[in-house]
This record gives sequence, structure tokens and C-alpha cells, in this order.
Amino acid sequence: MFKHINLLLRTLVLAGVVGIAGWWTLFLKAKLNDRDEMLNSARAEVSALSTRVEDKEREIGKLGKTIDEQDRRIETLNADVAEKAARIETLGVALDLLKVDTRVAKIDVLSQGASPDDPARVRTVLRFTELGPDGEPVGDSRELVVEGKTLYIETLVVKFRDDYVEQGDELRGTSLCLFKSVFGENQKPSEGVALDAVGQQPMVYLGDETPSALHREIWQRFWDYANDAELREELGIRVLHGEAPFIETRPGKRYWVELRSSDGLSIRSE
Repeated sequence: MFKHINLLLRTLVLAGVVGIAGWWTLFLKAKLNDRDEMLNSARAEVSALSTRVEDKEREIGKLGKTIDEQDRRIETLNADVAEKAARIETLGVALDLLKVDTRVAKIDVLSQGASPDDPARVRTVLRFTELGPDGEPVGDSRELVVEGKTLYIETLVVKFRDDYVEQGDELRGTSLCLFKSVFGENQKPSEGVALDAVGQQPMVYLGDETPSALHREIWQRFWDYANDAELREELGIRVLHGEAPFIETRPGKRYWVELRSSDGLSIRSE
């Protein structure tokens, strides 16, 4: 009887141990399953985060490329703007050079009255002063008499191509003129008072030896160049011709004769 009770107790104890062990096994397995689920969830979250990070990195990379492209575009635009600004400035300077007016002579009307030869006509006495590039007199002033009160200034003018004028070329950066004669409305041009000798270097250009060879050639062969397009092209000359601007004068007035760098002569009262 005692043996049976002992065996029963041992069986119960063993059953309890087995039960406890089984419970712990199930408990631990459940815990392990929970941990696996957590790990799997964490791995999934990490994977999702990694994907998001990669997406962000790709987005950042694209943005970086876009920024680089924009920077290059901005640099290109800045260079283009700078180039255009420089071009505008150059064109502005060129346009300014085309419009430069240089005083080439000063005329003072000393008196005006009846002509001794014909009291019905007017005779004008004037002082003619040729001016250099600096606006200062070249040579001595000349006192001249013309028949009439309308003064004609007969000249020969050389006009160079605009591209030379725009560049401020040393030899061809402005028009040239030679004062041939002056006369009044009551005189024939052939009866006018002679000024610079045709075919010779005008007095105003004699002081500058650098361009004198070129200019002397032009003045010596003026009408040859005027009638030969190929000769003009060789020297960059646009046109050569005579001009005779005129103005009705008033006693005591001063008149400036001006030469535009890209054009011809004008007379302006002071």
C-alpha cells in the first residue's frame, strides 16, 4: 500500500513537473513568437524607413542636380547679361563717336554795310580762323571780304566708313575737310576768297605727322578717289565730295563751323 502511494505521489510530482515544464515551454514559445513578431515588425519598419531614406536621397540627388543645373543656368545667364551689357556699352560708345561734332573754324562778322561798288548791295567783312582738334587756332586768322550777307563756305569733305568711326580709328575715326573758299550771294563761286590750297594737306592736319601720309594721298588724289569705288574701298572711305553750307550773317555775330565725325559740316551761331 505504501509503495502504491509513493508511486502515486512520484507520478503526481512528475506530472506536475512536466506540466510546469510544458507551461513554461508554451510561455517561452509565446514570448519568442511575440519577440519574433516585434523583430519582424521592427525589420519591416526599418525596411520602410530605409526605403524612405533612399527615396529622400534620390530626391535630394535630383534636387542637387536641379540646383547644379540652375546654378549653371544662372552663370550662363549672368555671362550672357554681362556680354550684352558690354555690347550695349560698346554700341553706346560707337553711337557717341558717330555723333561727335568738332569745331573746325570760327567766323566773326566784323562789319556789314553797303558795297562801294554797288550801294544797293551788302558787303560783309569777317575774320576767319581755322581751328585744330583741340579747338585752338591753327595759323593766323584771316580778315576777308565777301559780297553779300549770305556767307557760303566751299569745302571738300572726306567721310570714312562708319565702322572706322565707331572704333575710333586713329586715321579714319572722323571725317576730314578742306576749306576751299568763301563767297557771298553776290559773287560767283569762282570769285570767292581762296583758303586752303586744293591738292595740298590742309593746314589743320600739317601738325600731325602720323596720319599725314594717308591724308596727303587723299587730298592729292581727291577727285580720283571720288570717282573710283575700288580706291575708296581700299582706304575705307565712304564718300568724297564738295559741300558748301551757307548762312545769312549778322554784324557782330560769331559762327562756329563744325564737322560731324560720321558726316559733314554745319554752321551754328553763337
